[in-house]
Order: sequence, then structure tokens, then C-alpha cells
Amino acid sequence: MSATTYGYPVLPGAALDTPGAAEVLRRRERGLRWGAWAAAAEAALLAAVTAAAGPGSAAALGAAAVLLPALAVTVGLMLLWRRARRRERLVMACYGWQVWPCAAQEVRVVAAEGRREGGRRWGTDGRVVLLRPDGQSHCSFPPPGEGWDGPAVPQPAGPPEEVWFAGDTRFGGMLALPGGMPFRYVTRSKPGGARGSAEEDALARRTGLMPRGWRPRR
Repeated sequence: MSATTYGYPVLPGAALDTPGAAEVLRRRERGLRWGAWAAAAEAALLAAVTAAAGPGSAAALGAAAVLLPALAVTVGLMLLWRRARRRERLVMACYGWQVWPCAAQEVRVVAAEGRREGGRRWGTDGRVVLLRPDGQSHCSFPPPGEGWDGPAVPQPAGPPEEVWFAGDTRFGGMLALPGGMPFRYVTRSKPGGARGSAEEDALARRTGLMPRGWRPRR
């Protein structure tokens, strides 16, 4: 669902048209090179040990036992990284920025350190709450500036009064400060169950925002 449900503005064009956004995405996509180099190095080392010691030798078998799992992990991480980068670009290319009023909120989360209760340790984490016109929460996401790897962007002195969002608030999308940067990909811990229009559902499915097997609750 989008901000138009509540009469909030949706900016013209795609979120990807934000000046500098495409370069940030390209920089993230170049991270695949490091994975490719690591995989190539692991494969080359395994081939070199096998060639030097001979196939079936103890040294070759030992190298395979160590390097093959490492190579599998490296390739797996590369595929996950590539999928995440493609998803970010697709969402920003298919959705425009929606302007949402917001509020800051601290929520309780499971943490490595903190107060123990019910067999778990609990801490607090900041959230940005997207607000309905009546001031109640529509949904919440982590702040857009966390983990920002792009150019330096002036930050507001206090909590922002509005944020920009590109995506479907039932599932997730890209969250940004006004102006479009910094931005980050966010998802809801539990997908919303509201029924959307046929167009909204089709777009959420095509961009990968809608989880497989999702069904509206009403």
C-alpha cells in the first residue's frame, strides 16, 4: 500500500531518479568483485595443491575438505549480495517516493546484551514510525541512516518530521530522509495483511517485496 491511501503526496518519477542514487547503487554492486576474486583465489589454491600433491593424496584431500566449504560459502554470499542489490535497484526503479509524516520510537528487541527476561536478553532499538492522519502508527522501520555507505549527507538536528518511502508498506521498500538520501532497504518483521489493489499486488510481487505464499487476512 502507498501514501495515496491517506492522501499523502507521491513525488513524480522513480526513486532511482534521485541525484546520486544510481551511483550509490553502482558502488554497492561493485562489491561483487571482491567475492569473485575471493572465489577465484580459493579455486586456484585448491587446483595448485591438487596439482602439486597429486589427486587423491592426503594433502589434496585435506585442501579440498577446507577449501570446498569455503568456496561454497563465498559463492553463496555472492548470490545473496547480488540478489539484494538487484532488489534495491528494481524497487527504486519501479516506485516513486511517498512522503510520510513520522515519529521516532524506541522498541524492545532481542539483544546480545541487556536485561534478561523470559530466557532472553532484551534491549532497545530506534524505529521510524510512519503515521496515519490520526497520528496513530501505520508501520515502523529502522532509521534510514543506519549502515549508510554513500556520500556524507547533512543530518537534521532532531528526529525528522517526515520521511520518504518507496515501496509497499505492507512488506517493505526503500526508506530515506527527505531529499532521498541516505536511503536503505527495509522490511517489516511481519508482513501486513491488508488487501491491496490488483496493481499494487502485481507490482509488489514483481519487485520481490511480496513474500512467496503471502495471502491477505481480509
